[in-house]
Amino acid sequence: MLLKVENLNKTYDGKSVLKDINFTLNEGEVVCFLGPSGCGKSTLLRILADLEKANSGKISNGLSKMGFIFQEPRLLPWLNTYENIDLVLKDQIESSDERKKVIDRVLKEVNLYEFKDYYPKKLSGGMKQRAAIARALAVKSKLLLMDEPFSNLDFPLRLDLIKLLSRIFEEEGVGGVFVTHDTREAVLLGDRIMVLTEEPGEIESTTEIKIKKSERYLESEEISQYNRILNHYLCQNMGPEHMHKHCRLMKNFNFSCKKLLTEGEIDNEEEQK
Repeated sequence: MLLKVENLNKTYDGKSVLKDINFTLNEGEVVCFLGPSGCGKSTLLRILADLEKANSGKISNGLSKMGFIFQEPRLLPWLNTYENIDLVLKDQIESSDERKKVIDRVLKEVNLYEFKDYYPKKLSGGMKQRAAIARALAVKSKLLLMDEPFSNLDFPLRLDLIKLLSRIFEEEGVGGVFVTHDTREAVLLGDRIMVLTEEPGEIESTTEIKIKKSERYLESEEISQYNRILNHYLCQNMGPEHMHKHCRLMKNFNFSCKKLLTEGEIDNEEEQK
């Protein structure tokens, strides 16, 4: 077991943000937290990364380091792609030759090797995010925390990066905690998907996907069904304002949830763009 979280609670100025969060994480497994903005997803990641403190609860792990992929790339503009990754490795690997081997490997994995001398201002948004993912992979930790890392990317690029990360989780036994408000990302990358309620963020339901990540496709009937069920659940429990704003799955909330679930009549505006 890589991680165990027990009865975790977080408040700000007396207001509950996270309530009674419990879960475990094993090697090669991705636990996904799904919910609208403001439900405490990012706060949970920051607590796991020891960037914030919980008010109560227990976090158990034997890890000395972990990788973190933020929603924004957070690259230093005065360093090129290679140097941005090298910076996080200097405290771990003394030899510059050994660091070079690691950096070259991760840049090739994200198809950025030929852009290693480029500065962030010359990289597209997708390339910057791939550089950020390469930086997190270079740390070579057994736990990867992911805070909506695909939200600013077009969907085809999201799929490419999800496939890359899926392979790494499966082949290298890396565990991940992934937060998103996109059910498609959740069903493609998450092994256990935990839906959080609105304030305070509390685990309302858990969906387990036993299909291997490498065998998941949005076009497959099983994955499509998982996607419909999760959207149906969000529709019932989070309200029309979140369904429209965050998932963009319906132009008119008056369509019945039952009809959407049974007939799959989902009008996905984002994919039509």
